[in-house]
Amino acid sequence: MPDLDAAAIVGVLNRHGVIYVVIGGIAAQLHDLPVPATVDIDVTPARDHKNLERLARAFDELEAGLYTGEAAGTWFPRTPVEQWAQYDTLHLMTTFGPIDIVFAPDGAPAGYSDLAKKAGRATLGDQPVMAISVPMWEVLKQATGRAKDLEHLDSYYESRRLDEWAQQRGAITLSSPCDGHRRPRGPAPGILE
Repeated sequence: MPDLDAAAIVGVLNRHGVIYVVIGGIAAQLHDLPVPATVDIDVTPARDHKNLERLARAFDELEAGLYTGEAAGTWFPRTPVEQWAQYDTLHLMTTFGPIDIVFAPDGAPAGYSDLAKKAGRATLGDQPVMAISVPMWEVLKQATGRAKDLEHLDSYYESRRLDEWAQQRGAITLSSPCDGHRRPRGPAPGILE
């Protein structure tokens, strides 16, 4: 499996004019949230026919295959787009690593139209992207109900609580070299001072 190069993947999507929103772990990283590194990029594209045709051309350039036991994935026909556009999620392997195409994520049943309203501009590598907001990230994580997503939320809420605690006490915050998140200097809440 190739290592993830998310910037290269979105570069191809952008070059083909695909309309999409970044969700999942990469969106969390763009907001500097305390989540583990991710092995794939999750995107929600607009589902109109013209956008699906652009996405199919991007799949060709990415040499996208269905994510299976095969190292490069299993080839699938890109056209007509109706052969694959009917599914809510596609797990794909590309020359730049895995990508999940999530047309209707839990918590956003209308997909792109739900997410685009609450998305903002960001830069991934040198590529411009639209990424979901932190509140929408929370909604999607809560909606899945998966253990790993709930753990990500717990980490985020704990980080936020520590930041609020530090601000209330006027504590100096430092950036952690490991994860880039601000942490208070001094004892954490609940620790004897």
